[in-house]
Amino acid sequence: MPKAEKVATVAEITDKFRNSSAAVVTEYRGLTMAQLTELRRSLGKDTAYTVAKNTLVKRAAADAGVTGLDDMFVGPTAVAFIGGEPVDAAKALRDFAKTHPLLVIKGGLLDGRKIEPGEVAKLADLESRDVLLAKMAGAMLATLTKAAYVFNALPSQVARLAAALQDKRIADGEVLEAAPAGDSAETATETADDAAVVAAAEAVVAEEAAEVAAEVETIEEIVVAEVVAEEAVAVELAEEIAVIEEVAEEAIAEAPDEAAVEEVLAEAGVAEAVAIEAAAEDIAVIETVAEELAEAVLEQDQPEQDRPDQA
Repeated sequence: MPKAEKVATVAEITDKFRNSSAAVVTEYRGLTMAQLTELRRSLGKDTAYTVAKNTLVKRAAADAGVTGLDDMFVGPTAVAFIGGEPVDAAKALRDFAKTHPLLVIKGGLLDGRKIEPGEVAKLADLESRDVLLAKMAGAMLATLTKAAYVFNALPSQVARLAAALQDKRIADGEVLEAAPAGDSAETATETADDAAVVAAAEAVVAEEAAEVAAEVETIEEIVVAEVVAEEAVAVELAEEIAVIEEVAEEAIAEAPDEAAVEEVLAEAGVAEAVAIEAAAEDIAVIETVAEELAEAVLEQDQPEQDRPDQA
């Protein structure tokens, strides 16, 4: 390779090291060009799967200020430079390696620190940010849908009351038509009775409307509480990660050699992955509890025979 071409290649890889959110180093010995093309396609447009000579990759890493990866640049090496969500790319590499064992994941770089193959696997097991946001949005949508059900229940309740009133009047033998002027005292009495029934029905409707409003207010409180709880989990996660990084920095400062530094970084990476996974589980629990509370509020207004799981 001409010197000018080598310089250009090193500059390009250096730029990728600097601008990528993460990088995964792999060995592709034995994979065909068709399989490498398949791998690139599975990684998507936000990840560049770059094949280059180890000497050039080492020089580019050094130029980008990346250290600790030289032992990975042995054999046929390709680096997946991730510009998007690291979790998605890690999943794609893991899944490809399952069906193509010749692809070996050696480790990589995440947030400026070295990660081992096991940490790449743990990263692949996490849910991506988009999935977590979608779950949250789905839970919010479900709650709003239930609130809409409460609002829509009011007209049907009014209709049931009106139908009950009409059935009563028919059962009493009344002909449902406008009464002519000069009705007898008996007709006037029946009209007064009807007015009393209508007033009673309106009172029931007003009471049910108040109950519906209270249910909607309760659901809104559940939604607010859910959002507050999820924000608290996010804040706690950020604080936990900050503590992990602080402890790691202190341990690195006292580390006797580079091997000890790498061990500290590896342990910190695992701790952060575990913390993120635990936070995701907490959010899932919060969503489940919020849904159950909203369902309980709605079931209070359902007629007993319409409720699910009634014996």
